[in-house]
Amino acid sequence: MRGFVKQVAVAGLVLVLGFGLWLKFAPGSAAMLEKWGMGSAQGAAAPEAKAAPAQGAGAAGRGGRGPRDAVVVVQPAGSAVLNDHVSALGTAAARASVTVVPRDAGRLTEVLVASGAQVAAGQVLARLDAAAEAIAVDKAQVAYDDAMQSLERNAALVKAKTVAASQAQAVELAAKVAELNLRTAKQDLEDRAIVAPIGGVVGIIDVTAGSEVTTQTVIARIEDASVLRVDFYLPERMSGQVKVGDAVQMVAVARPQEALTAKVAALDNQVDAASGSFRVQADLENAAGILRPGMALTVSLQMPGDSFVAVNPLSVLWGSGGAYVWRMVDGKAQKANVRIVQRNTEAVLVSGDLAAGDQVITEGLDGLKEGGAVKVFGAADPAAVAGKPAAAAGN
Repeated sequence: MRGFVKQVAVAGLVLVLGFGLWLKFAPGSAAMLEKWGMGSAQGAAAPEAKAAPAQGAGAAGRGGRGPRDAVVVVQPAGSAVLNDHVSALGTAAARASVTVVPRDAGRLTEVLVASGAQVAAGQVLARLDAAAEAIAVDKAQVAYDDAMQSLERNAALVKAKTVAASQAQAVELAAKVAELNLRTAKQDLEDRAIVAPIGGVVGIIDVTAGSEVTTQTVIARIEDASVLRVDFYLPERMSGQVKVGDAVQMVAVARPQEALTAKVAALDNQVDAASGSFRVQADLENAAGILRPGMALTVSLQMPGDSFVAVNPLSVLWGSGGAYVWRMVDGKAQKANVRIVQRNTEAVLVSGDLAAGDQVITEGLDGLKEGGAVKVFGAADPAAVAGKPAAAAGN
């Protein structure tokens, strides 16, 4: 008996569940219940009737405004100066540098300067054995004196008209030759003294008295380093922007704590095709002699440069025609083609159909179309504000 009751209860539960599912999912179930007098079709359809006006109202509302405006983030385009600072590595050289060699071969009798000495132009550095040259000067002097006496006697005879003109000319010629021979002998004697052609500091001297030297033997190296000439190279785009007399900032690599100022002294007249650069020379005062020729220096030039429009790197896009950005003009998206000049981490310098101050779109770029309406993120909706009553707007 108990098992039968349990079966009846389960069967009733299944019937109730089946009736509920039929009522919910079976088409026309509400009308059938109404026909049987067990429900109201109007009541069952009420929720759908309530929902329909809401959908219709929403569609009408959207249809009145048209498509939704694209929400974007904009940033004004700025400006930046390109290449306003140029750096290069230069090498210092003495303003004047000479290698002194003898004019004649021979044996050194004395060396008159030491390594590192400061010498003046024309100062004797060393001497060669000059005994033979001194004798030659004496002989030439004797011949010259005799020729001068003959010339004086000849002049008296010419005045008295007792000699022929051809004889007088021969005497005059002999006197001139004697003079030239004396000058040559004196020059040969002077060449036995090795002198400094410029003033400056003498380098290390490797010869000593008694050394046999030739015209190829280096006696000394002299450098005038009171002014250093610094050679460096600038890119070809700087051609025409650097002028003689421009100030140049320098720092010696070996002495980074000291700031130095030099002036442009010379510009090369051509650009090296292989490196795309041209040579520049600047004079650096070094009266104290602290810097030495051959030192490396970092050269810095502050140039006026060219001004370009600067935009956020996020705003630059690429298409079949090259780079472009979107800008907002009168609430609409407008495409502007640009050319990349320089790309930095903070900004991209561009040129093209864009000006400083233009509202460039940096975010919300997906789906933008030429002339499409855009709205700045966080800005008030002008249409919504215009639709409010005056009193409400004032609150």
